Amino acid sequence: MPTMPLRSGGLGLRMSGMLIRLAIHVVSLLVVFYFIWNVHSGFFVAAVIMALILALVNAVIKPIVLILTLPISILTLGLFVVVINILLFALSFAVLNAFGYHFDISFGRIALGWLVYVLISTVLTRVI
Repeated sequence: MPTMPLRSGGLGLRMSGMLIRLAIHVVSLLVVFYFIWNVHSGFFVAAVIMALILALVNAVIKPIVLILTLPISILTLGLFVVVINILLFALSFAVLNAFGYHFDISFGRIALGWLVYVLISTVLTRVI
């Protein structure tokens, strides 16, 4: 009789994993706020809201946009996906601005902020 593998992903373990990922993204956003936008204090709540907005945008809007832009992504060998990610990052900042936090949404700052955010969150995800 074959044995069933043990399940290691109970609800508590999944919730703690989600909270760890949320914390990683909040820390990454705090670094982006500090170095790119020179925000030095009082923006922890903004980072939490931004992390939740990014999660929602990446879960709902990004798959639709990726499917719609698949032909141009194929033509550019996937490099257009970077542009999509930067634009979705800008969209998230626009939504955050609607919550009363005012950030300059110039393309250069958004692109640099996205790059720093991705690098920090990737490194922290791999380390933790």
